[in-house]
Amino acid sequence: MIVRKAELSDIKDVVAIHYDRFTGFFLSTLGKPFLMVFYKAFIKSNGILLVVEDEGFIKGFAAGSRSNRGFYKKLVKSNLFDFSVAGLKILFTNPAALKRIATNASKSAKNELIFAELLSIATVKNKKGYGKILLQEFENEVARKNIENLPVALTTDYDNNDKAVQFYKDCGYEVQEIFESYQKRKMYRFLKQSTNLKNKLNENSIRSTIY
Repeated sequence: MIVRKAELSDIKDVVAIHYDRFTGFFLSTLGKPFLMVFYKAFIKSNGILLVVEDEGFIKGFAAGSRSNRGFYKKLVKSNLFDFSVAGLKILFTNPAALKRIATNASKSAKNELIFAELLSIATVKNKKGYGKILLQEFENEVARKNIENLPVALTTDYDNNDKAVQFYKDCGYEVQEIFESYQKRKMYRFLKQSTNLKNKLNENSIRSTIY
């Protein structure tokens, strides 16, 4: 089992896992062509996209940013042509979605709290701990270049989501706020402070030396 930075050839598997695990979520409703463009942009831009590979197959992924400051705008700007083509298709099938994308990007840019952000994490169903391994490696990747000592943030559903909430708490995340997103969907925002990330990175480096 290995965790590595995703390559363009991995995107089809990443999208398939996203589509399977996030059925009915906003990004999934935009369709697989949009998701292909979306996740490719993380590789082409200054995003983070990791995959866990086991027995020769992609079993999960984690995507995020090193800083939330205007991240979505930078992502779109760096991949403007591809997003424009994908957007034209959505314009005729789901025009309200384009307004929501613009609104979300605007809110992200105005967020007063600055943080690295885990935007998406998903794995195939398993009992091997792929999710925890991916989360740890995402934190390690942030810590390696975290010059500003930014915390890592993530959001998850408030209702009917006890297992995921407990998972993040067990991994050292604390509730920073409870808020309502699009269509009054109640959400948690979790934070993990940068000192904890650095300590974990140092511990992992020691283990790598020992083993």
